Amino acid sequence: MKKGFIDAVVGLQWGDEGKGKNIDELLSSGIYSAVARFHGGANAGHTIKSGNLTFIGHIIPSGCLRKNIELYIGNGVVVDVVSLISEIKQLKDLGFNTAPRLYISNRAKLVSYLHPFLDQADEHRRSKGGSKIGTTSRGIGPVYSDVRARKALLIGDILLSDFEQKEAILSEFHINLLNMYKEKYGFEINLDKIKEAKDKWMEALNELKKLQICDLSFLILKRLNAGKNILAEGAQAVMLDIDFGDYPNVTSSNTLPANVCLGLGVPHTYLRDIYGVIKAYTTKVGGGTFPARIKDEALEKLFQKAGNEFGATTGRPRMCGWLDLFALRHAIGLSGVNKIFINKADICLSEKVKVVTGYKKAGKALKEFPLYLNEVSDVVTEEISGWGGDNFGVKDKKKVSKELASYLKYIKAKLADLNVKIISVGTGPDRDHFFKWDK
Repeated sequence: MKKGFIDAVVGLQWGDEGKGKNIDELLSSGIYSAVARFHGGANAGHTIKSGNLTFIGHIIPSGCLRKNIELYIGNGVVVDVVSLISEIKQLKDLGFNTAPRLYISNRAKLVSYLHPFLDQADEHRRSKGGSKIGTTSRGIGPVYSDVRARKALLIGDILLSDFEQKEAILSEFHINLLNMYKEKYGFEINLDKIKEAKDKWMEALNELKKLQICDLSFLILKRLNAGKNILAEGAQAVMLDIDFGDYPNVTSSNTLPANVCLGLGVPHTYLRDIYGVIKAYTTKVGGGTFPARIKDEALEKLFQKAGNEFGATTGRPRMCGWLDLFALRHAIGLSGVNKIFINKADICLSEKVKVVTGYKKAGKALKEFPLYLNEVSDVVTEEISGWGGDNFGVKDKKKVSKELASYLKYIKAKLADLNVKIISVGTGPDRDHFFKWDK
């Protein structure tokens, strides 16, 4: 008989919604024993602030700053071992020894030292045709390609006697691919850079062997059956899902909470609440169309500066747009979200704001979400009052500006038929910068 449950946290926009902070907020309830990453890799960047302490994680789960929380890296994750070992060291220097409470699935996939070069090479190829995706160049897509082609290395392979043979076969395949990119597209990597990357990778592999590599599915089911509850952590967001996002301008994994089960190896019957995270406005990085983008360039730059809208992984400036309710309703429908966090509600830089309520194609309003966003010819918007700039750090809903309260009521009314609650509203970057909204 199952006793524990799994809740999931996912982004509902194009990523960078502030999920790390909300995960930390949920962990403060004391009902969870662990946080589990179930997909993606070091292309994610989760920023967690606590007082004067700021930590940006890419692989390690966001519960890392809570010393009583176990940390799981599931089979659906592609592991950049250099990044992982570096994060573990950074956290130890900050006073958080995560190694004893970190468990890594032996079925998780290993990012090789050549995967990032393949990522860069393919972006170079795409740029020749004007269809650059804007990846983080961390090698995520090439690893998932190897997984589907049944060539990938598993984390558990590093403990086996034939690992060197498997690695040599895969590396030969990758080198041949890089040679093809050089001959056809003029993309060339300095051999010294490849050697340097391999040396760092091999050094990190030796450290990885010292960590707890296990059958994580077995461990999680054991914890659940002992009455422990687990929080599953999504990376990126629904609108970047490999199947349901703006293909091909998407990430390389399934970001939907349905993937929790496959990415951790657990039955769907353990899933309980699905928490969705949004910003009070919308941002996007990478290639592809962004229908809700603010057309006033100067105003967009103000949002970028005020919201520190620069990628935690790449440092790239994020495109800023109005809240996109048409895309949000689509994302909620896909993910089954029943509770919502709204972040950065302290940021509003205009007296009037727009909200996107629909898309148009060839002048006609769309009822369904389009196959490709570049089909969108225009957006339908509603203009409402801005919510002011005096909400920073507010922790009591009774003390927010009347304009922000009105904006939150507006959003809730627009989503009323979807039966979702706005449970918390963020008013700043620190872990205590929020207030509760719906009970």
